[in-house]
Amino acid sequence: MEREEERKHLARELHDQVIQDLISINYQLEMIFGDASQHAGELTAVRDNIRAVIDNVRHICTDLRPPTIDCLGLGAAIRAYAYDWSTHTGIAVRLDVDAGWVRLPEPVELSVFRIVQEGLSNVRKHSLATVVHVSLHYAASGRVVISIANDGRGKAGNLDLAALAAAGHFGLLGIHERVELLNGRVEVQNVPGGGFLLRVEVPAPQIDGLPSGG
Repeated sequence: MEREEERKHLARELHDQVIQDLISINYQLEMIFGDASQHAGELTAVRDNIRAVIDNVRHICTDLRPPTIDCLGLGAAIRAYAYDWSTHTGIAVRLDVDAGWVRLPEPVELSVFRIVQEGLSNVRKHSLATVVHVSLHYAASGRVVISIANDGRGKAGNLDLAALAAAGHFGLLGIHERVELLNGRVEVQNVPGGGFLLRVEVPAPQIDGLPSGG
């Protein structure tokens, strides 16, 4: 939790200071653009570079701390992240997320978000997938169930976590560690016909009431 607080602080600093400074510089360039026609090409390149930096810093802020999770909750944060991830990777994401998510304890929400984040990162790095299915449900048993399945290549040989870590799949090892801290369980398996499935269940005591839809 201390690490998440550090992430939150750093994301806030980057957003409030670095991004705002870059936006201010970009605005100044816009103001002088019309008075410097002889350098229009150079100014355009500088402006485009600044916009690219702003975009990159925003992505860093999102990775450090999902901005929507505090104000809109877990479901909205995962939807926003999946859309952005799909846009940047070119891998289609099909989402099945319960409607009306209630607020869960902050450590649970952040851990579930990080599990989805790391799961999708693993898909991008290793799977050669074209489509990934992400589902997130609140079960009647009071557990959050996360499923990430892709149509890429499966994992050869033994699918135990030690073997996956030895093969460089450290994201799965990180997921396993997070789930252990929450007293949950992880399942990994090849999908018949090709692909790979990650399924996670973690206890999630709700704060308000049950989700309104599924």
